[in-house]
Amino acid sequence: MKNRAHPIRAHDDDNVLTMKKRILLGSLAAIVLLAGGAIGWFSANKVSATQLDRLVAVSWGDGKHGPAFYGAHVYLEPAGNEFSVRARVYIGRGNNYFHDCGELGRVQTDAEAVARWSNIAWTEDGLHIGNGTNHYFLARSMFEDHR
Repeated sequence: MKNRAHPIRAHDDDNVLTMKKRILLGSLAAIVLLAGGAIGWFSANKVSATQLDRLVAVSWGDGKHGPAFYGAHVYLEPAGNEFSVRARVYIGRGNNYFHDCGELGRVQTDAEAVARWSNIAWTEDGLHIGNGTNHYFLARSMFEDHR
């Protein structure tokens, strides 16, 4: 029997290099995906914290379409050196359908907004937001006639 040595072929070196390139590219892709996921998570967390900081009041009210079908959301929007107090009435859950109530008033601080606009009452005639002279009313027909 003859002892035959297998010669090293040039394409074997190419396969090793190709495999190293694949591993390197795969590693880089994994690093980029992890970094992107981390950035996205931190960004979403910051947005949630900002939304919570701007919250004045939330209340769910019953309607002809079911219990807790309407949601009043009173929140702040920065407006220069003060805040615009705004409201929305969400219509149903699990969607982004709402009635924009617009600006209810202006305040200097978030504490002032809570003191003036945190009271939400659902009555037979509609939605009442605010305390005393700071009062907003939305007739029930305005948010129940959406269908």
